[in-house]
Amino acid sequence: MKKILNILLGAVLLVGVTSCELFGLDYQEDADFVAKTTNNNVNMSALAFINSRPDIFSSLIDAIEYTGLQSLYEESGNTYILLTNNALSQWDSQKNCYWNRETVIGSDGKKIHASSWSQYDKNKVAEMLKYHIIKGEYSFHNLDANTVWAETYGEGKFNYTKDGETLPGDTAVMSIMIGYDRNLPIQFNNYEWNYRGVLSASTACCRTTNIHLTNGYAHVTDYYLERPTRKFLGQD
Repeated sequence: MKKILNILLGAVLLVGVTSCELFGLDYQEDADFVAKTTNNNVNMSALAFINSRPDIFSSLIDAIEYTGLQSLYEESGNTYILLTNNALSQWDSQKNCYWNRETVIGSDGKKIHASSWSQYDKNKVAEMLKYHIIKGEYSFHNLDANTVWAETYGEGKFNYTKDGETLPGDTAVMSIMIGYDRNLPIQFNNYEWNYRGVLSASTACCRTTNIHLTNGYAHVTDYYLERPTRKFLGQD
């Protein structure tokens, strides 16, 4: 009996190790794994990587084609936050997906869930995608528990008046930090104004992180991200 139990335990461990090494995008890797940086290089651009996984990125692929932003996903030196189908269109199982929260107007004049990106204004979809592309490469190699505010490709610049002085403002920024626990989860826009609220130290925004592309880094998430408001930034 003891011999049989040992065999079964070995099989379980083998399956667990295999699932973590195939970039199945199922789990965020732990600190020991991400330190082995040779395992996170996919030798593809962001666009090629997205197109290689239509099983989880079909909605993102359609959105990129709809907006014509293919070239932006080929540019170098960026951090790409890749939105899964759960983040964008699976409103029947993910109440916080984009299509559920950003309803469209049906033929009867009532709000409905979208069934195609063509139901949205093209500029609005493009702006949502561009906000999820950060200028500069951010990953475990240069992040810690301190918040970094990074510029995205999204628009949102404006002027505001504070204490009688006109100052530049920008809501098209995103905060990045690492929540310290054994998994070192990367967290984006971890503030109470977000629809997800404040994430705990052990809760990640991403399902898979630190994917080293030929043109930057990618982090895969099941939640699309909202931009900070002017009020939050102290600009109202």
